[in-house]
Amino acid sequence: MSRHRLGRPLILFYHGVSVEAVSAQHATAGRFGDKHLPLDSFVTHLKTLKKSWRVIALSEMVAGLRAGDEMRGTIAITFDDGYENNVLKAAPVLADFNMPASFFIATNFIGTNKWIWTDHVEVLLRRTKAKTVFFAPRNIGFSLDSEGGKDIAIKEIKAALKGLGNTEKLAAIEALGRELRDDLTDVPSGDQRFMSWDQVRSLSESGFEVGGHTMSHPILSRLPFEEAKKEILECCERIKIELGKCSPIFCYPNGKSGDYTKEIMTLCAAHFDSAVSTNRGAARADELYELRRLGTPTGARLSNIDWLLFTSR
Repeated sequence: MSRHRLGRPLILFYHGVSVEAVSAQHATAGRFGDKHLPLDSFVTHLKTLKKSWRVIALSEMVAGLRAGDEMRGTIAITFDDGYENNVLKAAPVLADFNMPASFFIATNFIGTNKWIWTDHVEVLLRRTKAKTVFFAPRNIGFSLDSEGGKDIAIKEIKAALKGLGNTEKLAAIEALGRELRDDLTDVPSGDQRFMSWDQVRSLSESGFEVGGHTMSHPILSRLPFEEAKKEILECCERIKIELGKCSPIFCYPNGKSGDYTKEIMTLCAAHFDSAVSTNRGAARADELYELRRLGTPTGARLSNIDWLLFTSR
């Protein structure tokens, strides 16, 4: 692990640390490994980082990369979307370890009882008693008679929906709900619940960075440019109104290279110091507007962050 000190700068991204009392040993790859880490796994990650890395604020890393400073051996921690468990579980542990982090929020969900579309789809399919479902955009049916079948359906349907524009995506999800006879009138709870603005303010007041992740979490490349521009700039303006400041770093929703365009990168270059993606790899000075990040281990390897860091150094 001492060799990590010579590693290239890395940015880790998370979505949440579960409010449910589930250990890494009993977590399922689908629900917990995908978005919300068990608390014991997150603590293990931070212990590993503390041993061998210098954990710095993302803004410090970006400034160093821009200035051409030596940034090897540094790592930054980020969280996407704005789930309430970020402030209830992740922030206290980060504070205990005296580690900075950046939280990128989708502002239309903050302080509301709205479902983000990815969770909407997962909840519909997880709790249905239906044995099959037909997904019209792909013209394919899925078996739902086992948890494994539901895992496949969730993965495939989410992937297909990411390829649609906002209007088509929402219409397809509404049609899915009609077929499953579930209009999802429930209020999000637990790990699906988003922060309030007071909770976001508490993160900022505690010294954490808060930045924009669009208003409604669309795939930006699927939107007309003016609509994408509005999603980006009005999100950050809302954060400034609520907090008095906004991180100078933007976070692309979903974040793969096909999820944003050169035109969107140029827009970000005019308004931000940097932007982060989910393309895998180390952070590089020649990629300031699509900085690479590392997603965390899943399934049985939830706590095993050593190998991820070693292979990415």
